[in-house]
Amino acid sequence: MRVAFQTLGCRLNRAEEGRLAADFLAAGFGIVTDPAQADVYVLHSCAITRRAERESLRLVRTLSQSRTGGRPLIVLSGCVVASQEADRLRAAGADLLVRKADFATLVTQVLARLGRTVPGVVPSPTPPHFRTRRALLRVQDGCDFHCAYCIVPHTRGAPVSRPWSAVLDEARALLDRGHRELVVTGCNLACYRDGTRGLPELADALCRMAPEGRIRLGSVEPGMIELELADVMRRHRNLCRFLHLPIQTGDDALLRRMGRRYSTDLLRATLAALLQRVPGLALGTDLITGLPGEDEAAFGRTRELLQAFPFANLHVFPYSPRPGTRAATMSARPPAAVARARARQLRAIGDTLRRQFAAASVGQPIEVLIEGRDDTGLVHGWSDTYLPCRFTDHNTPIGHLATFTPVRSEGELLVGG
Repeated sequence: MRVAFQTLGCRLNRAEEGRLAADFLAAGFGIVTDPAQADVYVLHSCAITRRAERESLRLVRTLSQSRTGGRPLIVLSGCVVASQEADRLRAAGADLLVRKADFATLVTQVLARLGRTVPGVVPSPTPPHFRTRRALLRVQDGCDFHCAYCIVPHTRGAPVSRPWSAVLDEARALLDRGHRELVVTGCNLACYRDGTRGLPELADALCRMAPEGRIRLGSVEPGMIELELADVMRRHRNLCRFLHLPIQTGDDALLRRMGRRYSTDLLRATLAALLQRVPGLALGTDLITGLPGEDEAAFGRTRELLQAFPFANLHVFPYSPRPGTRAATMSARPPAAVARARARQLRAIGDTLRRQFAAASVGQPIEVLIEGRDDTGLVHGWSDTYLPCRFTDHNTPIGHLATFTPVRSEGELLVGG
């Protein structure tokens, strides 16, 4: 039997796809990319925005209408299962709805629906060696911040950290399979705790475990980031010099209204301290335009904050009301066209900042995970600061780390000799 996966949304979703795929492989399934060739199709859905939710339902509906003979069996998992009524999802064409709590029994449920049994199926938490030398390491799930605009606490529940030993065991298994970059992933990474140990201690342990590889951190809440992370980054060259801090807006009144746990003063002080401790640090962020109460002055303060720091990676989204969240019923929401126009402005600023960061990296030694090579020895890959790179290297194997010094930048691309 064959199974196809399609995953929408965040890194945590992709990490969960890996876990589910490992369980299907252990049960004897083959994995294919084309749903038309599969006996089972698993759509791991996203509900962070209305657009993502609609896309999940569209994919289910399209496949349901085009399949013949009841194949493939359509399994819908992920956040849409928590955000939408089951009857609506079944009406769209989903045969099986799977909540996060039921992941461990998904293969058993699928086999039962197909009229087959495989005794002794034991779910494995370790993702298979799938696509690249980069692997996602899930360490935490859930969030209880209840920011006014966010549906995540409803779809993913309260924060839960994986045990320290389980995280390190999975990290070792991934490294043994040949993965050279582990991306530490969670819903709210700053909430990671095992006893007295938090994210800085975990990053330190992972770096010591992977002297020939590197560790990259996922998104960390700016109001909770511990400056000790910067010390770990400075101490270990294999902890990528990239931090993604989702600031959402640069206006204090909006931060308070949305229930964010920091002020712009705290944010500015934190960013300055991080940059002082880690030379060459790349900053990424998420931004939402069109939040209820965002006027031109508030939007201007967001632009000013962005241009005060060397942000290298911006994810910008117009606000999308989510049913059941406080912001969905708030007044003074800008028109959708205004939110989209502001998003375009911020993306343009982000493009400029990214080019500037790339230009500032010229002449500095850069570590790259090599992901491909052509016949002339020209390799390409990604820097630890999350910039695309291209240079000549005839010796370093694909999937390994190499250091080069870029001689110029072409937009965001760093180019060597």
